Amino acid sequence: MAQLNENNTTQFNESIAVIGMAGVFANAQNLQTYWQNILDGVDCMIDVPESRWSIADYYSSDKQAEDKTYCKRGGFIPSLDFDPLAYGLPPNILEVTDISQLLSLIIAKDVLEDAGLGSVEGTDRDDVGVVLGVGGGLKQVVPLTARLQYPVWDKVLKASGVCEADRNVIIEKL
Repeated sequence: MAQLNENNTTQFNESIAVIGMAGVFANAQNLQTYWQNILDGVDCMIDVPESRWSIADYYSSDKQAEDKTYCKRGGFIPSLDFDPLAYGLPPNILEVTDISQLLSLIIAKDVLEDAGLGSVEGTDRDDVGVVLGVGGGLKQVVPLTARLQYPVWDKVLKASGVCEADRNVIIEKL
C-alpha cells in the first residue's frame, strides 16, 4: 500500500520476502558451492582457459594497449548443462540465443527450487517473482564485443591472403 509521507513523497508499506536464492559464480555451479568455497578459502581465480579466449590474441603486458588485457587470470563460471526441451525451447534456437538468457533460465529454475517451488504448476504466479541481476550495459557491450572480434577477423583475412597493411585498414573500417 502506498501513502504520502511528511515530505510529500510516496512511501510504500509493502513487505517482501526473499525465500529463494541461486547463482552461478567462478568455480561454483550453485550457491551452496559458492559459500563452501568461501568457507574453505578457495581461490577461484585461475589462468584463462583456452576454451574461453586466446591469451595470444587478447593479452598484452602493456597496460595501455587498446582492446587488450594485461591480465591472464580471472574468475570463470563452470560449464553448465542446458536441456532446451526442459524449458520448452526448440534446440535449433540455441545458437541465436544469448547465453545470458539461458543462464537466467537456469538461475530462475534454481531460485524456485530453493524456495520450495520445484514445480510452478499449481502456484499462483501473481504471488511469485524472480529478480535477476545482470551487469553490463548494451551501449558498452556491443562496441566492445565487435572490437574483440578483431583477432578473429585478422586470422580469416590473413588465411585469405590479405597483406597485413590491408588487413589493418579493413579491420579498422569494420
